[in-house]
Amino acid sequence: MDIAKYYMYDFNFENKKNIKKNPEKFLIFVKRLLPRWANGIPDSECVAIFKTLKKMNKKKLTLLETGSGASTLAMFLYCALYGGKMYSWDTNASKGSFLRSVISESIGRILDIDVNRVWTFIPFNSTDPNIGIRVLKELNIKADFCFFDSWHTLDQVLLELKEFETVASSKFILAFDDAYYTKKRFNYSYINMLRTKLGLKLLKEPSYNISKPFYVEIENYLKLKYKKVKKIKDYYKQNYKKDIFFEYFSSDRKFMNKMGMEEKKKLKHRFDAFIVG
Repeated sequence: MDIAKYYMYDFNFENKKNIKKNPEKFLIFVKRLLPRWANGIPDSECVAIFKTLKKMNKKKLTLLETGSGASTLAMFLYCALYGGKMYSWDTNASKGSFLRSVISESIGRILDIDVNRVWTFIPFNSTDPNIGIRVLKELNIKADFCFFDSWHTLDQVLLELKEFETVASSKFILAFDDAYYTKKRFNYSYINMLRTKLGLKLLKEPSYNISKPFYVEIENYLKLKYKKVKKIKDYYKQNYKKDIFFEYFSSDRKFMNKMGMEEKKKLKHRFDAFIVG
């Protein structure tokens, strides 16, 4: 029997003491073990999520995310080191199961923490009224943070944001992936990527589907509702230009740029975060 295949992520890492001294280094080590399909955000964005959580200056945070992947590692590591719980909504149940095994064998093992006591994965739509974000209200849970990384349209992001507001603490942080996107209702870039695989003609994006960049629309929305809204000076913007993630997956990203799924000239706003309250 080949025992090794059952422990693919059970490597010998740094000891617990050194991990606590430099958690970001450990986080990236684990992130780089992920296959491409589960490793969708740059290393600098993953670290930015971890560092952004520290700005709450509060123990035992409740963290949410729509979508899952490398961001899940960052959020779980934060909870493992500083306390707290997290909840993820993603319609891909297999992805959640895979990430749970990675976390258990890597972060959970070395830090001696049970992934199931920290992380709840909900394989369903985050905006569903019966099992989406708002169910945390039934559980008397207030959320301090949410990372938005599901269907990248302004309509969907705002729907998720409004759901988050129903369970938000008085002070909270919002973080967004692909915040430079300008797709209002339909994600034509993703649609065209799938059409290309089927050998179909590309669709032209209609003008009515174009909005202002998400980070602009979101900031305007927040400032109309809250007195204190501050854009966070994040780690990503200071480091994305030297992030080897983009070069490592360069072949894949060339196609993404061609389809409009990623735009090199707008990568500065790939990640944006706001603190409210």
